Amino acid sequence: MGSSSRRTAILDAALACFLADGLAGASIDDVRARSGASVGSIYHHFGGRDGLAGAVYVRALEDYQRAFVRTLAGHDGAASGVRAAVGTHLRWCLTDRPDAARFLLFCGDAARSAASGDLATANRAFFGTVLRWWRRQVDAAAVRDLPVDVLYALWLGPAQEYCRLELSGRSSTPGASTELADAAWRALRRD
Repeated sequence: MGSSSRRTAILDAALACFLADGLAGASIDDVRARSGASVGSIYHHFGGRDGLAGAVYVRALEDYQRAFVRTLAGHDGAASGVRAAVGTHLRWCLTDRPDAARFLLFCGDAARSAASGDLATANRAFFGTVLRWWRRQVDAAAVRDLPVDVLYALWLGPAQEYCRLELSGRSSTPGASTELADAAWRALRRD
């Protein structure tokens, strides 16, 4: 198995172990047993459990960010882009990558601190791309010019909360995606 394949197998195993046992409960030996990698290989690639948790976090976040950016790139118009991005958020979290979403939502705080350098790089590129797309919509007078934190809360806050509810087994409402996408557009459009 090549280095890239080994790394992927370790990350997949770590994600499963962290979700099953929590960050504190999952051991390097659990990851070794599930991945088939040696303990030395795990330490070589990640430096230990904290580095492994950080790498799982960054991989999941970058995968989400790629999906979100691909969606925006396919939409020049504000209404279609805002709605499609909400749909992508929900689909990624609830259908495409629910285990990765669970990790980001429920295990992320501890893992995030271990990934600070890689995370800053990923977020800088992601937010730069998203904000350039948003600025074009503001300049076209299609949406309101909002501070980034308010923009995030209005655009994805309700969808994010819905994902938390569904991923924790407390909700599953047919049609939620359309309602949440429409609500985001109503909150962000320029009247």
